[in-house]
Amino acid sequence: MSCRIGAFLRALAGEVSRGPLMVLAGMLVLVGLSEPALAVVKDPALCFGDAKVAADRRIAACSVIAEDVTGASPLRAKAYFFRAMALDDKQDWDGAIADYGEVIALDAKQTSAYFNRGTDWFNKGDDDRAISDFNIVISLEPSASDAYSSRGSAFLRKGKVDAAILDFQQAIEADPGNGRAHAELGSALAVTGEQEKAIAAYDEAIRIDPTDVTALVNRGIAHAAKGGFDRAIADYDTALGIDPRSADAYAKRGAAWANKKEWVRAIADANKAIELDAGNVDGYYYRAVAWAGKGNDERAIADFGQVIALDPNDAGAWFARSLIRARRGDAAGAAADCRKAIALDPKKTGSCDAGLDVGEAVAAETASKTDLASLAKQLEATGRQIRSKEAAAQIRDALKQQVSGDVPGAIASFGYAISLDPDNAEAYYDRAVAAASQGDNALAASDCRRAVELDPKRAGACAALMAGQKAVPATGTSDQSAQDQAAAKILVERAGARLVKYGVDGALLDFDKAISLDPKNADAYLGRSRARTLKGDQAGAAADCRRAVELDRARSGSCEEQPAGDEGKAAPAPDLEQSKQAGAASQTTHPNLSATDDTLAAKSMETKDQRALQAILGGDAWLDMGKYDKAVGSYDVVIALEPDNRFGYFGRGRARAATRDYGQAIADFDRVIQLAPNFAPAYSRRGLAKVTSGDVDGALADCDRAATLDPKARDAHYCKGMASHAKGDAGRAIAAYTVAIGIDPKADASYYARGMARADSKDYAGAIADFDEALKLDPGNGDYAVARKAAVAAKGENEAATAETAPDPVALAAALERGDAFYRKRKYDRAATEYSRAVALAPNEPSNYSARARARMQQGDYDGALADVNRALEIDPSYITAYHARALILIKKREPEKAIADYNRAIEMKPDFAPLYFGRGSTWYSIGDFDRAAADLDRALRLDPKSDMARQGRKLAMAAKKKALASKTSGGMARHSDRQTAASDEAPQTRGSESAQSFFTRGNALYDKGNYDGAIAQFEQAIALDPGFAPSYYGRAQSFALKGDYDRALADYDKTISLAPAEAKVYADRGLVRMGQHDGAGAYSDFEKALSLDPKNVYGYFGRGVIRTTTADYDGAIADLSKAIKLDPKFAGLYKARSRAWEAKGNHQRAEADRKKALSLGAE
Repeated sequence: MSCRIGAFLRALAGEVSRGPLMVLAGMLVLVGLSEPALAVVKDPALCFGDAKVAADRRIAACSVIAEDVTGASPLRAKAYFFRAMALDDKQDWDGAIADYGEVIALDAKQTSAYFNRGTDWFNKGDDDRAISDFNIVISLEPSASDAYSSRGSAFLRKGKVDAAILDFQQAIEADPGNGRAHAELGSALAVTGEQEKAIAAYDEAIRIDPTDVTALVNRGIAHAAKGGFDRAIADYDTALGIDPRSADAYAKRGAAWANKKEWVRAIADANKAIELDAGNVDGYYYRAVAWAGKGNDERAIADFGQVIALDPNDAGAWFARSLIRARRGDAAGAAADCRKAIALDPKKTGSCDAGLDVGEAVAAETASKTDLASLAKQLEATGRQIRSKEAAAQIRDALKQQVSGDVPGAIASFGYAISLDPDNAEAYYDRAVAAASQGDNALAASDCRRAVELDPKRAGACAALMAGQKAVPATGTSDQSAQDQAAAKILVERAGARLVKYGVDGALLDFDKAISLDPKNADAYLGRSRARTLKGDQAGAAADCRRAVELDRARSGSCEEQPAGDEGKAAPAPDLEQSKQAGAASQTTHPNLSATDDTLAAKSMETKDQRALQAILGGDAWLDMGKYDKAVGSYDVVIALEPDNRFGYFGRGRARAATRDYGQAIADFDRVIQLAPNFAPAYSRRGLAKVTSGDVDGALADCDRAATLDPKARDAHYCKGMASHAKGDAGRAIAAYTVAIGIDPKADASYYARGMARADSKDYAGAIADFDEALKLDPGNGDYAVARKAAVAAKGENEAATAETAPDPVALAAALERGDAFYRKRKYDRAATEYSRAVALAPNEPSNYSARARARMQQGDYDGALADVNRALEIDPSYITAYHARALILIKKREPEKAIADYNRAIEMKPDFAPLYFGRGSTWYSIGDFDRAAADLDRALRLDPKSDMARQGRKLAMAAKKKALASKTSGGMARHSDRQTAASDEAPQTRGSESAQSFFTRGNALYDKGNYDGAIAQFEQAIALDPGFAPSYYGRAQSFALKGDYDRALADYDKTISLAPAEAKVYADRGLVRMGQHDGAGAYSDFEKALSLDPKNVYGYFGRGVIRTTTADYDGAIADLSKAIKLDPKFAGLYKARSRAWEAKGNHQRAEADRKKALSLGAE
């Protein structure tokens, strides 16, 4: 029976089933019996000994003893029991059942024999006989937890869900640590539709055994049933990290991707499920759904046909194929399939066209919502022809009508746009705005609801619109005021997007509405000023700018150069030569640390001259059309009009790079970074230009900086891939491109680049797959086609060279299947043996090593498991699950620092995967670094807010942090002994006196004694042993700083941040060094970053306050230093710094008071 999730979920079939466990020989009471002297022909050691011996040999040895009627009954019973277990290994259920019967005949109270016989009846599908045997076990041992859970499994399969739930609860009461009982209880609760309770049961099962793949998959199914597809995918990811050969996990993940309409990913997972299990019904079913979603009806029909061949009673497959055949115009085939679906499931009557032959269908007055309603809706949507361009033109015309005062005409035009494109959320929203302005609140509310259905991101804007229609009492309330302000902020943010797509008129409407809701919103007035400038309304623009400055004096710089021409008059054309001379004469740079966006809204807000803004937009258009010379000309106009406009230099740099003028492009990007030091795209672009120019190390530095500023920027990781590939490190290049693809799966260049790196690594199959993906996205690209052809040729040569050593696919599949079967039975030693055979057959397949590592880890063979994952990573350096697995192994080996390094690498490749942060946070906790533990667990909770384990872990970390802080005394800035809590000195020693941790601890001790050279030597030893352990670089950086070797200190701080990008105190310390080196912009950026990570960082406020004093922002400086004093009132340097700010403001009395306080605390 096939399984479904979400709209396709079926009750019982949705869960991945598991049967009762077998009682092993070690649990049998008879094992301890003494044995009489045996005849020489008997071999008890072989019968009762090593289970690794071939089953046939064990059966033969046990037969001699069991069938000797002259032998002692206890000994014969024992032999029958062991022979039955050997027969179980051969899956000879009938033979095993007969032998367990012989055991029972010789000893009627032998519970293990009843239990195992019940398990074999279950394996044969005879639930009634299985229940009968489990009943006897329970009567003999009323506290037998496994017997209750096994009987529950049989009841569940029979459909007696209530009885099953009672048994699972009884099993848990008898043994709360019975993880399998918790997991099966989850399956039963899921059948009843109580998904929340089911998830709670699975949570407990996974807490008991984090490697329980079945529980992880079933929890994913429960999340999907609630519509939580992202959380479901996270569970399937974790399951596949533990068992990369789980066809069920791939099939279910494919279903989740299909529900998210991520068709390519759904197909990829379904392919893998089918590859692992050719009879996997769900794999074919969801691949069919995905092909239908992509519009490939032929493939969809073929896959639904495969589902029907495997399970002819699957009504859903017949029904879905009917819909697709109807869409293709095959009325006869559609009707035949529809009639079959109705015959199997009468509830489908009315959901498809059964044609004239409806007599076979079962009538139903009311057709219930089918389990494939989502599929039907998708098929209809993909078949509809949407004329979005015509609709957008109608929307633009309607907005102009609305601005001119013809609101009824605008409403009619919006209606026509909706008729052209019934799924256009913008049209519904705009009609709602117009209707609301006319008092037609019913239409406004209806259109707003439809807009939010189509685009949930519009919920805030619609709430803002409807909030404006509600009557507010004259007295007002603070809640209403806060709601209006929030609504206004949403509208201001929307205005830029509307400006891009529908012109100035739509933006003006949003700004007008924002100001009506919040008349004190300076951003709204400033934005409307820019929009009015673009409309030629200079007087209105100037008035709005003046109002913005009245509300916020900090806006004066944005308005002081506002063109002041008469309304409607164009300003005179610029004198480019004169402007260039003026720009050259005055190159004083005032860096804008908050300039991080590359959006139209940012361009509008930052550009003061309307002509410059028009030139930017013109240059962008030329750039998009590939007319680079014209683009450069447009950007030259921008720079002539506004010599400090970062968008002029950024655009010109991009155009110059496109013409291979890399030297000039780099110069332009240099200027952008001077103007906007936190603008990540400038670093990415400069990095790419440096790669092509041969400056690989400089490129890597730029790419890393870009990724630090914006970890979700695709171009930053693409840049890292290019630089790493150029440096000859194909493994790191592949990893970086993989991150880029994860961020933007539709970027063909990323697939092409990864394909080239894989080809260089001789992974020709992977390269071909990447080139195929690139060609799907850009079919006409000749470079991609040539690269693919070369990879195919190279693969052919490589295959020819290795044909003699190619693995036998049948033998390989058999070995893996046997290994998986033993693993499921928890016979891990035998599973490892089978996986070893797979490794021998296919030594270059990383998943084989991963499978064996999994089995070895369960045996406690951590060294063997570690060797396996190391080999997997040698084969595929971008194998994220191997990093995760190695981290778990290293924790077991008490090497937490190395585990953290692996978590760092995995997080770099998959930055939004909560279990990685949970694992790293737990590891930080184990070595006493509670700050980092809390930060990682916070991140895990943000990614997965329902993770009780992360929430509990964070509570423990915060409690431990509080306890550690209570034992510390306040100190001055010079003492940085807080870089590691006392718990780090007590952290587990992993390799005796030669571990990285021990060198790090000795370095800390020498640092605290002021022996910085000695500390540096110890930290260097720690780094040599573990180059991925960030605290060693941090300690060495502080030592270099106190020695006055600032360049080397900065290099080590940079390295620390690359390994631990979320550590606030490292940014603060680097900021202090940069400030001492007169790098004000860099220091300010570091203090800002430190405070964003930790709003209670004293040195962040101290450093920012000092810099604000030097830039004459005395109020800001005093505010920062006052916050720092509140956090650390005994830090003398804070009072001394604040006294300077007071003095500069002319408040000599307060300045003197601060100076006296500083002196009282020991300041010089």
